[in-house]
Amino acid sequence: MQFTAICNRTSFLLAYFRFSCSTLRVMRLTAFILLFFCLHISAKTYSQKVTITGKNLKLEKILALVEQQTGFIALYDEEVLKTANPVTVAANSQPLDLFLKDVFKGQPVGYSIKNTSIIISKNTTPVPRMLYVPPVTGIIRSVSGEPLQGVSVQVKGTSYGTMTDAAGKFSLSAKEGDVLTISYVGFLGLSVSVTGLGGVILISAERQGQKGETQSSLLNSAEGLVIHLSPSVSQLEVVTVNTGYQQISKERSAGAYSIPDLNIVRNRSSSMNILQRLDGLVPGLVINNSPGAARDGSTFQIRGLTTINADKNPLYVVDGMPMTDLSSINPQDVADISVLKDATAASIWGARASNGVIVVTTRKGVNSRKIKVDYDGFISLQGKPDIDYFPILNSRQYIQASRETFDPAGWPYSNATAYNPAMANHVGLSPDRQILYDMSRGAISTGQGNAKLDSLAGISNLSQMEDIWYRPASLMNHTVSVSAGSEKYTFYGSVAYTNKTDNTPGNRDNTYKINTRQDISFNKHIKVFVIADLTNQLTSAHRAVSPDNRFLPYQLFRDAAGKNISMSYMGYLSDEARADASARSRINLDYNPLDNINTGFTKSNGFIGRINTGITINLLKGLRFEGMYGYIKGNNRTTLYDDNTNYQQRINIVNFTVASTPSATPVYYLPTKGGQYTVSNIHQDNWIVRNQLVYDRSWQNTRHQFTALAGQEGQSQKNILNSSMLYGYDLNLQTYSLLDYSTLTTTGVKSPVLPLLSSGSFLNGSTLFNQSEIETRFTSYYINTAYTFNRKYSINAAWRNDQSNLFAQNKSAQRKPVWSVGAKWDLCNEPFFETVKGVNNLSLRATYGITGISPTPGSAASFDVLAPSVAPNAPGGQGLFVATAANPRLTWESTKTFNVGIDYAVLGSRLVGSVDLYQKKTSNLLGNLPVNPLTGYTTIFGNIGDITNKGIELSVSSANITKRDFSWVTILTMSYNKNEINNLVQKVPVITGSQKIAQNYLMGYPAFAVFAYNFAGLDELGDPLVKLSDKTITKGVAAVQADDVLYMGVYQQPWSGGLSNSFRYKALSLNVNIIYNLGHVMFRDANTVYSGYGFINNQDFHSGNLNAEFANRWKQPGDEAKTNVPSFVSSESAATSRRNTNYYVYGNLNVVDASYAKIRDITLSYAMPVFIVKKLHAEQLSFRLQVSNLMLWKANHDNIDPEFQDARFGYRSVRANQGAITIGAHLTL
Repeated sequence: MQFTAICNRTSFLLAYFRFSCSTLRVMRLTAFILLFFCLHISAKTYSQKVTITGKNLKLEKILALVEQQTGFIALYDEEVLKTANPVTVAANSQPLDLFLKDVFKGQPVGYSIKNTSIIISKNTTPVPRMLYVPPVTGIIRSVSGEPLQGVSVQVKGTSYGTMTDAAGKFSLSAKEGDVLTISYVGFLGLSVSVTGLGGVILISAERQGQKGETQSSLLNSAEGLVIHLSPSVSQLEVVTVNTGYQQISKERSAGAYSIPDLNIVRNRSSSMNILQRLDGLVPGLVINNSPGAARDGSTFQIRGLTTINADKNPLYVVDGMPMTDLSSINPQDVADISVLKDATAASIWGARASNGVIVVTTRKGVNSRKIKVDYDGFISLQGKPDIDYFPILNSRQYIQASRETFDPAGWPYSNATAYNPAMANHVGLSPDRQILYDMSRGAISTGQGNAKLDSLAGISNLSQMEDIWYRPASLMNHTVSVSAGSEKYTFYGSVAYTNKTDNTPGNRDNTYKINTRQDISFNKHIKVFVIADLTNQLTSAHRAVSPDNRFLPYQLFRDAAGKNISMSYMGYLSDEARADASARSRINLDYNPLDNINTGFTKSNGFIGRINTGITINLLKGLRFEGMYGYIKGNNRTTLYDDNTNYQQRINIVNFTVASTPSATPVYYLPTKGGQYTVSNIHQDNWIVRNQLVYDRSWQNTRHQFTALAGQEGQSQKNILNSSMLYGYDLNLQTYSLLDYSTLTTTGVKSPVLPLLSSGSFLNGSTLFNQSEIETRFTSYYINTAYTFNRKYSINAAWRNDQSNLFAQNKSAQRKPVWSVGAKWDLCNEPFFETVKGVNNLSLRATYGITGISPTPGSAASFDVLAPSVAPNAPGGQGLFVATAANPRLTWESTKTFNVGIDYAVLGSRLVGSVDLYQKKTSNLLGNLPVNPLTGYTTIFGNIGDITNKGIELSVSSANITKRDFSWVTILTMSYNKNEINNLVQKVPVITGSQKIAQNYLMGYPAFAVFAYNFAGLDELGDPLVKLSDKTITKGVAAVQADDVLYMGVYQQPWSGGLSNSFRYKALSLNVNIIYNLGHVMFRDANTVYSGYGFINNQDFHSGNLNAEFANRWKQPGDEAKTNVPSFVSSESAATSRRNTNYYVYGNLNVVDASYAKIRDITLSYAMPVFIVKKLHAEQLSFRLQVSNLMLWKANHDNIDPEFQDARFGYRSVRANQGAITIGAHLTL
């Protein structure tokens, strides 16, 4: 039999941003207006009198209204209630007992009142009382459906009870009539009475809100109790932020922190990168996925840019240990993520915290007294990339453009086919150009040439390109974890396998991972933990290419018979030059991309191991010692091999082959057998030792709360890179050829068949063997304190002093401590605030402090850094040179941050959020500083300027609907950042317009600035015009000065955030996450080819075709009135001497709005019913379906996806992993 406790039909999801104090109250907002219009019912105040009117109302509706007006709870079996008859009522302030008698008169069901519960039952003979019943079993979850571990289930009046395990389950033997109290810190409790029916009846529930609208709820099913606990005020007390040194109660901290929703983080399946999974979840964390951001090192930023030439990434900390990235962390192993943003939050990390800190804590075992096994797996089907994404000409348009731009007089055939080592690109003639030249020089007739060109114009290679060179990408992960424990020992371990299948056939990427954590409690004084994390990644790739529609649109890769097509023009030589070089060297120089695939490979074997161990010793009451040691050992070995059939190797051999004529015997300075074998190793060796004393006490019934820690830390980060290259290597015999390296690297090979330089061919000696070592060492001392008085006023303070080996004994540079202070006022705990209606929490925060960033090792130091040199002019061929010149005035960057914030909860805590405003001033920016050239250097690394960031961050969580069977929660995050470079010493003075456009850091402007020419149309020759600052219009090649250039905005988004909507209906959940980035600009991809004899680049399958706007270029006088695309002039010298086409390419008309919004993911999940799960001998089984990366809106009208656009230079990249579909499952045993 199934009983339902309505519990006011509400249970609340715990708000995502939990910024409330201890008086947070969660209350339900009932939809009275909807009921009024639908049922013509009026319902008024809470009391034991009811006012209800309506015709033919269902008994369930009447009971719901009684609950709303009286606060009583109705308990009933839904099947029983279906037998009740509709009732017409007209009660006006009628006492509850009289009203119920009237309603139930003549009904097949009856009622009874016990305390504040109305119990509905059939009018049958009572079931005889039973002395004993089977054990009461069930599962306890939060209102969001997460199992709650450690919930106390106690027989009232006794010491007998139990606690829920990690799956939220419990089992307890009890007598009929026993009262069970269910309690959990931070949640509203329940009291239930054991019945003789194998179940329980709710007899009381803790309430919250001014009128007790919010309670926990239970469902008494045949499979056991299903209890949902609603969050209480005290839950906020257990919300902690992990700084990597300590866990701080958020209630007592004035700092600016963010804690993302781990459910979303774990379920996002289009990437295994934790950072990518945070997109839109943390206000102030900007994730810019554009290729330009990756080039600038600004993909991940917290609160704007605080450095220009140092590392722009946040500091990553895992289990208290700094790491260079988070790519080796399995999201399923993550227990907590804290993002530290202001000085009070991050200053504990000292000279590396200006960019913010992301702290990851991995999972550990729980005191469940049983073994728990979890499996989580998914496969993300990401499809093929959109290779037709670029706006280009089709084959017919391309052939027409080739005809129109062909100029054999301006560029004769002899020039087009000659080999010139001085040319940056040795370009062969594409088929269409070869046909045009053959026609012009009479090698073929005009009719034959036109027929061939028409044939090419009718070919499209997109289908063949997609079928041959691409496969559907996918990402698959399987993680199995085991946890168990007792009071003395807990264990967590996981094994994981990840397979990443990219779009290139033949490539492989497999990752194997083991993670364990053991916590040992020897006694009440000593505790120890040990973490071991091992990751092994294996990758391999062949010599495939990745063409897209920017390649020649007519060029097929296989003929109709399936034979691979040769594309020798894609090499370095024309047909004539290739034939001559092949004849003289006796080496075939044909190039066939499909035949070239299996002529070489790249393999890598990466391993990273992390060990963390720590000890906690309780010395005195409130005083403990904490020690930690962490060690990271990593090695990545990459092997490259290309045999002597590889096209590039054949070219290399000919570059070092001497043969004056085809009849002469070739002299080979590189071996013609075997291949080129390169091995590189990257070693990582990091350690950290930390010792600290922690004092944590409260007294006078928590009137005073004080926490302090003081400690010392030492750490070292060492990276060693070495590489070596062998020629003539035999993979099977593992032998190689001995070469005359003195001649190859120093003297050079004179008059080879294909010289690399006009003076001959030289081998780069640094590629034969190279080794570098970078080591950074820090020692630090720190203090951190927090004091709270009467749960109202909190003060935080931190101080840290870092010393680095980069500054030797320079005391002025070494002794630059960082510090912070902060204060918080919880107004909600003030007596005068008790009368404030509708506001459940209000607290004010303010912080100020200093953080810093140290130079990158090897880039700068206060002393000369020497490096070895191998050179002919050095004694004995070896010597030392100054790799980094000393700068005794060098110091680290310093950032002063001021932050004010407000945390609030209103409308019965249905609306919870925070607002932060901040200002960050960074001084002593690191960069290249011009110096007197008489020193022998033009620049040295030093301190070059200052930058200011200002911004606002907003987070809001709204519990829109919170019923037992249905809930809807919305979370909004939003941030805005504006910065300005206040002072900056330019390495080269910015005088001309072209110099200014090339800058993205310029004094007086924001970082990531975009500058453009003030385009003024075309003249009568189709040449671009530009408007100067004095309003004059010119086309002078060098006429534009810096002041004439327009500032267009920034290419790093000022506005960013996310919108998450979570819906739950019984066991079905739907989560929709939208991310948005607004307020930035980008250059669109304009045509850049306006002169020359051909369009193709050597061995480049991403060029050759032309932008679609080339067809609309200026062609004849008068076109300047209808197009802005400049004319094509075949003579490069004439084109560059009379005009500057960059006035159009980088003109203001080509700068467009880069704002966009995407549905980052939509996840539909379903938890299988308990009776099915039990048949599988499991505790929980759920499935999920996810769709990722759907474009929702974009501001530009050029079909540009800003995530695949180099905003600064206007280049697109291939769109991949868009619209991915993921299928996943989670099983708990």
